[in-house]
Amino acid sequence: MCLLIVLISVITWASLARFINPIGIKVKGSDKIGHFTAYFVLSTVFFLFLFFSEKLNKSLKTSIYIAFVVCVLYGILMEVLQYSLTTYRSSEWYDVIANTSGTVFALFIIILLKNKLIKIKQNNQIIS
Repeated sequence: MCLLIVLISVITWASLARFINPIGIKVKGSDKIGHFTAYFVLSTVFFLFLFFSEKLNKSLKTSIYIAFVVCVLYGILMEVLQYSLTTYRSSEWYDVIANTSGTVFALFIIILLKNKLIKIKQNNQIIS
């Protein structure tokens, strides 16, 4: 849970903060890698939190669905906030696409690993 809160805080800060490029070199589209990576990590951690939480006890399918919806909506919210709250940041649909792509790729890998994840969860419930 703490890791999830830290990730959300860092992404929110990075989405709304003013950045200064001391070198002055700008590569077109390079920020999209950051968007993709941030949402890949966020979606993975959020899914793991939902799926392995003993209190929440969510199924794999439900955990994937919730992680997808929440992470995509959060990515859209960050772009809306950039547009409405800042004068130094711009809102781009390509950022939403990069965010969503990171989420989709993370959850695709999770789907590929579903049998292993279910087995781990079952083994942890037996031990507990």
